[in-house]
Amino acid sequence: MSRKVLIIEDDPVYGDMLNRYLLDRGFETSLAQTGHQAMESLPKVRPDIVLCDLNLPDISGLLVLERLLASSDPAPVIVISASDDMKDIREAVRLGAVDYLVKPVRQLDVLEYAIENCLTRSSLEESFEHERWELDDHLDVLFQDHAVVERLTEDLVPHDFIDVGRFHINHQLHRDDGEKLWIDYYRLPNEKAVMVMAHAQALAGQNVVSLLVLKTLFNPFLRSAMAGEHNVLMHPHHLLSRLNAELCHSRIRTAFDMVVVWIDAAANTAFWSLAGEKILLSHEGKADLALGIWNNATYRVHQSELREEGFYLACLNSHIRLRPR
Repeated sequence: MSRKVLIIEDDPVYGDMLNRYLLDRGFETSLAQTGHQAMESLPKVRPDIVLCDLNLPDISGLLVLERLLASSDPAPVIVISASDDMKDIREAVRLGAVDYLVKPVRQLDVLEYAIENCLTRSSLEESFEHERWELDDHLDVLFQDHAVVERLTEDLVPHDFIDVGRFHINHQLHRDDGEKLWIDYYRLPNEKAVMVMAHAQALAGQNVVSLLVLKTLFNPFLRSAMAGEHNVLMHPHHLLSRLNAELCHSRIRTAFDMVVVWIDAAANTAFWSLAGEKILLSHEGKADLALGIWNNATYRVHQSELREEGFYLACLNSHIRLRPR
């Protein structure tokens, strides 16, 4: 896989640091210090991914982002900016940025993780497009191989149970649901956790790839939470809005039912948001529109105290359960 990165950064010291770090890790890099220089170099470099600062000396980084993504074959863009203003973050995501890192990025391996995640997402989207045409032409050989499907499906379910504070989280996946659901849960610092369940409304044979794409969109938010950076996970309605915006800008033409539950075990509190009506919860909360249908969809947050019954998510014949140990 090609690994060409265009770095748009006006600070020569910081730009050189990023450049040397990525070169050492096997990336092929080009560096532009202004927006105009970046636009001129784009057709020559043909990058696989772009790192873009928002505060450039000649034109706004948001304008550069908009122009980059308006090209005929746009490369995915990760914004790296000193601004942590939610307005800038929202606008960058609205324009189509796949990730947003606030600099200085203290641990450069976080940047490498973001790039690898972005390249994985692009590869999966290309795979999805390829699979769609193969299906249309009745050439869907890949997904006739049950061993391949089974290996891909393994990335969509947890491989262990976890304990968070006084609670235990586990799951049960029915054998007939494996290609249709992504279910997962993650332990975070300070007795926090997040539980995720998603159901793909894709064409026959395309559920696995579309769910893997959704998971790669979610991964940057999980990474930020684990690194102690800006934590969107604790605001599930904002997270669903961000995912929905990305899906509506994506080549993936799939709707998703999804629920995200933020658990604060120390405070015995849960916050959650629900998109689509296919997922059932043990707590009352009206579902909002499924993801990937309408770019302007909005999502609500619900809150409840965690009692002895814990929290329960179910779809098809599978479930995730949080309960006291």
